[in-house]
Amino acid sequence: MHIRTHSPQHPPTVLVVDDDEDVQHITRIALRTLSHEGRPVELLSARSATEALQLMREHPDIGVVLLDVVMESDHAGLDTCRAIRDQLGNTFVRILLRTGQPGRAPEETVVEAYGVDGYLPKAELTSTRLITVVRTALKAYDELVRLEARRRGLETAHESVREMDSDSTWAEFRVESP
Repeated sequence: MHIRTHSPQHPPTVLVVDDDEDVQHITRIALRTLSHEGRPVELLSARSATEALQLMREHPDIGVVLLDVVMESDHAGLDTCRAIRDQLGNTFVRILLRTGQPGRAPEETVVEAYGVDGYLPKAELTSTRLITVVRTALKAYDELVRLEARRRGLETAHESVREMDSDSTWAEFRVESP
């Protein structure tokens, strides 16, 4: 899976997934001035699990997903979490689960079983809290992407050293290997 860091061509992106038009609207209002590293955050919207997964395929650099649990079914959000992590193989995106019915998806169970990065009961969510958790999640996403880039760089360097250490390479330079 190729994950891009945020660049002028790819601003930091948050996907809001909720079938409730009012929740979508209020979320947009709350996050309208959100910026990350001095740049405005792009907001994408989906009103179903299917639409969310399609946007995730089209935009693999989405940094944060605000995901409702209950949409077209009682567990559509949880199924979407599993699909993002398992089918799409996206372990970088930070998934913040929002629910209006916390009893249907108990926090401790859901966080562990579905790879959720945050659990936000809608009744307790203020604009300030929402901005804070999204900003924190974007920072975490960026750090994961940077760590992966470093890991790949080290892997490439390691492969280069292994190739140089082969007898045939040293023979070309008329140097005996140690």
